[in-house]
Amino acid sequence: MKGILPVACRYAGYALLILSVFVPLLMYMFGLVHDGNLLYVKLCIKLVIWISLFMIFLAKAKEENEEIASIRSKAMKYALYLWGIYYIVMLVKGTINQDVQSADNSVGIVYMIINVLCWEFFLQKHRIEKAFRRK
Repeated sequence: MKGILPVACRYAGYALLILSVFVPLLMYMFGLVHDGNLLYVKLCIKLVIWISLFMIFLAKAKEENEEIASIRSKAMKYALYLWGIYYIVMLVKGTINQDVQSADNSVGIVYMIINVLCWEFFLQKHRIEKAFRRK
């Protein structure tokens, strides 16, 4: 799976991700978040998080080749395994606490976060291995 977005989208995705954390806090501090718009703010922040995670994951690497594309696929595979474990743990925890709905809150976002973390880990691992092979 090759990256389809330009390299700059990766940095823009990280910037959006950071903004999605701090902007709601600032909005709350200035009194812009209240009971009337809390649901809309929450939905907008989730949308921004989704967009930023997809921008990070689908952006091309600096030296995109077949090996990098296979790393992206490998990251998706490992993220799916980790997400499955996370989901099962959340279901068991929800069953114990008698609140099964808590497992379904942001499962998709958690999957994309794990996906991006796996992608970054494997990409850095590839770069380090490549650097040591040159010498």
